[in-house]
Amino acid sequence: MATSSFAFEFFASLISSETGNYFSLSDYFENTYDRTYDFCENLPHLLCRRNVSVTFPFSYRAVSLNALCLLYTQKGTGRLHYYDRSDTPVSYELAPDSLAFIDCRREHELVCLHGIWEYTICFVGLPVSSYYYQKLEAFSSCIFPMKKYSDSFSIWERFLKIEKDDEIHGLMRACELTALYTQLYLTCSVNQHDSYHIPSYIVDIKKSFDTAYGEQYSLEELAAKYKVNKYTLGRQFSKYYGDTPLHYLNKVRIAKAKELLLYSDEKIGVIGQMVGIENLNHFIRLFKEKTGLSPSAYRRETPVS
Repeated sequence: MATSSFAFEFFASLISSETGNYFSLSDYFENTYDRTYDFCENLPHLLCRRNVSVTFPFSYRAVSLNALCLLYTQKGTGRLHYYDRSDTPVSYELAPDSLAFIDCRREHELVCLHGIWEYTICFVGLPVSSYYYQKLEAFSSCIFPMKKYSDSFSIWERFLKIEKDDEIHGLMRACELTALYTQLYLTCSVNQHDSYHIPSYIVDIKKSFDTAYGEQYSLEELAAKYKVNKYTLGRQFSKYYGDTPLHYLNKVRIAKAKELLLYSDEKIGVIGQMVGIENLNHFIRLFKEKTGLSPSAYRRETPVS
């Protein structure tokens, strides 16, 4: 039967896997869809989908699977090891409210970093999907933020609500998939276009946060430095970068702290100081708020590639 043959293709593509918990990769194929309809030759069509909850250790590596994978993370953190279009190995963190596009024809590995990782995974046929994938990949990433209440997320929700397996509902899913691809592409295009019009002082502030995150900052001092109102500064930074200045800075600091925890032997208090958070208790509290783990638990439980 056509709906079960994709499971066979998936397992044939596996290079390695580790699922040392109650979840089995065969669970991916609990909800599979017929791909024998005529439209499947020319339109994006769903092969299977599953809401997944896995725990560390969980991973699998695959290659040469003729499908596109859409993976939306709800909770926890995973990592995608991948080969980009120039065959360069890259690695992406799969954080909550992000949608990963994975061309499964290329070698790729999904890894649960620690704790519980909850995500929705869909395997989609390649017609039309591969065209959009190439367009989206041109934005130099295959990971796209998809916040709740955004247009993209609304389309994603509508797509997931179509469950029946017949030709009409298959066409409805094809319509929503095409709408999702288009919306993501338009959003990326608009954001790229707007980036040329970001006020130079906003660009400077972001650059300082990205490179000198260990320094101390306040909105008042930044506003005085660039001779603008601090409320205007905050609004404009949020408009172009999707977060308040200090929230963005804290995200950068925690991202750098995660690297230092994994790839250095520095004490936790020292790492907090290195990323600009002097108070140890505040660093631990902020780190746990952003990652769900204390710094010591993150260092202990996260595998290093």
